Amino acid sequence: MKNDVQLSFDYNACFKSIYYQLYSNSNTSRAERIVSDITKILLCKLIAEQEGIKNIKDYSGDQWLSILKQKYPQSCEQFEDFSLSNHDIEAVFSSLNNISLSNAPSHIIGDAFQAIIGSRIRGDKGQFFTPKELVECMVRIIKITSNSVIIDPACGTGGFLTEAYKYAKESEYIDENSIRLIGIDKDRDMADMALATTEIISQGNSVVFNRNSLEILSDKSDLNNLLECADIILTNPPFGTKIGITDDSLLRMYEFGYNWSYSEKEKTWYKLNTLVKSQAPQVLFLELCVRLLKLGGKMAIVLPEGIFGNKSLGYIWAYLKKHGRVLAMIDCPRNTFQPSTDTKTDVLIYEKGSTISDDIYVAVAKRCGHDKRGRVTNSENQPLPNDFERISRAYQNDSEHGIWKQVKLAGNYFVPRYLESKSTYYNSEEYITIGQMIQEGYLKRKHGKEVGSEAYGTGIIPFVRTSDIINFEISSDPTKAVSEEIYQQYAAQQDLSVGDILFIADGRYRIGKTAIITEYNIKSLIQSHIEILSLTKSAPFTPYEFLYCLNTDEVQQQVRSFIFIQSTLGTLGNRIQEIAVRIPNRTCEWEEKIHTFQNSIEMRAKCLFLLKKDENSFEL
Repeated sequence: MKNDVQLSFDYNACFKSIYYQLYSNSNTSRAERIVSDITKILLCKLIAEQEGIKNIKDYSGDQWLSILKQKYPQSCEQFEDFSLSNHDIEAVFSSLNNISLSNAPSHIIGDAFQAIIGSRIRGDKGQFFTPKELVECMVRIIKITSNSVIIDPACGTGGFLTEAYKYAKESEYIDENSIRLIGIDKDRDMADMALATTEIISQGNSVVFNRNSLEILSDKSDLNNLLECADIILTNPPFGTKIGITDDSLLRMYEFGYNWSYSEKEKTWYKLNTLVKSQAPQVLFLELCVRLLKLGGKMAIVLPEGIFGNKSLGYIWAYLKKHGRVLAMIDCPRNTFQPSTDTKTDVLIYEKGSTISDDIYVAVAKRCGHDKRGRVTNSENQPLPNDFERISRAYQNDSEHGIWKQVKLAGNYFVPRYLESKSTYYNSEEYITIGQMIQEGYLKRKHGKEVGSEAYGTGIIPFVRTSDIINFEISSDPTKAVSEEIYQQYAAQQDLSVGDILFIADGRYRIGKTAIITEYNIKSLIQSHIEILSLTKSAPFTPYEFLYCLNTDEVQQQVRSFIFIQSTLGTLGNRIQEIAVRIPNRTCEWEEKIHTFQNSIEMRAKCLFLLKKDENSFEL
């Protein structure tokens, strides 16, 4: 009955009420300090429940601080003095009077923390809360067992650790009391909150350190005994180029702190003797996690997609293959971390020291349980679909076929959806890739140019940008038109011909959109984000056949799979050459379809031309 009461209690509302009460009435207005004080009070509340302390309101802040340091000696140095007055502390205890933290639902306190913190403290250091749906998925895939040492070296408020313990607690096959949770976070407030959340759920089986995890490799660190000690690592390290690591003494501790070079002759990466000027923290964290794992240990780590799709980072994958095996990867939807950040991420599942194999499993999540604004329900108040739950369930028991696909971890790119698509599309005589067409002399590939914004509006010649390509047509913005002089600078390089295909290869959401050059828009300049594809007379397609085929579902699916996100922008790059297009079988039905397609486009192009030529009259 007591547990039912706890389950029905609205912790989010309670914590929000406490936060806003303190923000309005106390002398402390800084969000971090208020939240930090609340976490210490929660720990004090838990201690009082465990040790039967009555009249908890009668203790001063200094007395409680002394009790905290005695109870948690390994974390005592991270506890700062209360910034709240004794009166404010008493008020918080009164608000918590009817709550039993010892019987609170497993993850509920962490959820409540997220509710009150939101964007107040997170984001400026590359730290973002991992959505609960993804946390649950990663915990279930990693398969926790009894006696596991579970480490999160960038633990934040302890979401991964609490979910891991919850999973162990709910399993009839795992002794949760044998599980040891270790959290590390360089942010003092985060460490305080993580200690509170993990202690509330595990009650004695956790420890949280307020340290810079990247310094663990130092001989001077008091945590280097954690190296090669983890059975499981679950983490989402801070990421971002703006918070790059530049400290030479720190970089020198890591293989990834050095420059690397690739030998074409030996087909291998080797480390140079020079340090990088700056390294993204997520790259160093990845190496740290490998070194924290014991042989046979496993990790699930969230990483920005740039690590998976950047050829220059191939040394990372060489290192991973040298020290263990990539087991699986999950392609996360773009809005997984929205509204906090637009950074595209993927999940890496890895085992240290296992049998070397290039056979891995990949899964693609298209829906994450919330939209880009963070809403978890639709307009009809129905929960939004969550693919992560299906992915984790299928990984465990293979009950849902087709979700996970076995692929080879080879080549220069390791983006999950790319590998999945490459294993699906097409290695038969029915298809030909754009690269093969170029090699066989069927196709010429050219690039658009940038003219600079100062050229806009200097004339009447269209400068075709990605936003101007709509429904196979060019609908140029007259305010971006350029002069004859500027046109002549680039016209010879672009060498446009009737029948050339324009293909958007870079941008955000318009990659893969196409248009065709007609006699009515041939005098144009094309933007650099657009590829110009020119068919030769020997090509197995006519221009309109090729345009049609590029827009089929099977080709557009490849396009979406081949787009890699660098920071927040997508690019197709040279992977456009890997797109496989079905060679047409020229039946009567096909000929009629293409004839209709061509006529409609040419007619509309003529109409648009005549409308622009004379706004008052035109002739069909």
